[in-house]
Amino acid sequence: MTTVRVNWRFSADGRYAACLAADGGGVHRPEVWDFTGPDPLVRPLASACDATTQISPLDGERALLCRNDDGRHRISLVTQSAETTITAGRGPWMHLSGDLVIGGAVCRVTAHGLERLADLPPGATGPGVVLAPRLVGLTRPEAPGPVVLDLSDGSWELMPGAVTGARVLPGGLVGMPPGGPPGFRWRGRPVLGGLAERVAAIGGDGARVVLRVERGSRSRLVVFTPSTGEVAEPAIPDGVLGSVAAFDGGVLRVPFSSPAAPGSVLSVGPGGVRLDPPARSAVIDPAAYRTWRGAAAVAR
Repeated sequence: MTTVRVNWRFSADGRYAACLAADGGGVHRPEVWDFTGPDPLVRPLASACDATTQISPLDGERALLCRNDDGRHRISLVTQSAETTITAGRGPWMHLSGDLVIGGAVCRVTAHGLERLADLPPGATGPGVVLAPRLVGLTRPEAPGPVVLDLSDGSWELMPGAVTGARVLPGGLVGMPPGGPPGFRWRGRPVLGGLAERVAAIGGDGARVVLRVERGSRSRLVVFTPSTGEVAEPAIPDGVLGSVAAFDGGVLRVPFSSPAAPGSVLSVGPGGVRLDPPARSAVIDPAAYRTWRGAAAVAR
């Protein structure tokens, strides 16, 4: 039976991942992936979720879960043996990013509940993009933005070149609003001109931005270095990339699916390209590939 994996998230250092896995029936089980050894370890965790549950890895044996339903939220810690509620209640939609929760404010998840770190700037909403250990980028849909919030003192400032309707993206890129100047901005200057309609930013480490480029029924992987303008496209198998990516030193990891490798993680580094679990040996009919690709796009 094929395992479908959705809602992937990586730790900031790219050494751990978490996702929701389903073999059928609509029930999803959280998993954590540990990449610290020679081969990844995949550990199922003790919970049942639906596809809307947010997940974030803490290490190779634990993860945070965030559920939102009809004005209520519940954030819990899940391990291989138990799920423990950390906080629950009514309020705004909660967005989970690492150990941060963004709702009416930015909070950190602790063993004792939520620790309030900073108020949201006026008009700002989640989810946020962690730009540095203490800096979070936030979009302001109806006001000039995005903004950068400093969690150490609650101060904030506009991102360079920000305009109303612009969005903060992984890697510190700013996506320009529809109907305005096309493309992306980085530190206020245009980059990647003419590619906005088919490129999505999916990760970054402060110096490099990971892009997913859609080409027909397949995704390509691009690494963009804004400071130099360098654009590198490593060779990868044909398939569909996920919506998140992370660097573990010189290794780049991103969720990957194809007919021969559903629910895998692609690692690209100095040693080459690796799929976990590896691709199955199979001859794929092109028509079946197109049908699968449409289903995979919905599952992400």
